[in-house]
Formats: sequence, C-alpha cells, structure tokens
Amino acid sequence: MHLIQFREIMRDAEVAYAIHPIVRKYLLTAKDTTKALIACGVPRAANVAQITSAWI
Repeated sequence: MHLIQFREIMRDAEVAYAIHPIVRKYLLTAKDTTKALIACGVPRAANVAQITSAWI
C-alpha cells in the first residue's frame, strides 16, 4: 500500500515539475491550475496544483 502511495506522490511531483514554468510564467493560482489540469484529464489534479503552487 505504501509503495502505491509513494508512486502516486512521485508521479504528481513529476507532473508539477513539468508544468511549473508555465504556472509561474502566467501566475496561475492553485484553483486555476486545478481547473486546467482537470480539463486536460490529469489524475489527482488538485494534488498536482498544490505541489506546483507551493514552489511559487
């Protein structure tokens, strides 16, 4: 169980790292980022948005 959760967290962090320059460039909020990720069909979009917004 813990290995599955670890992999999910790592995947979320990888997606957040990939989109970080775009979020920073356009000064997107966590809410805006979540909406965009949901529209793109990214799983666990809220977690990815929170990770990304924590870096800004």
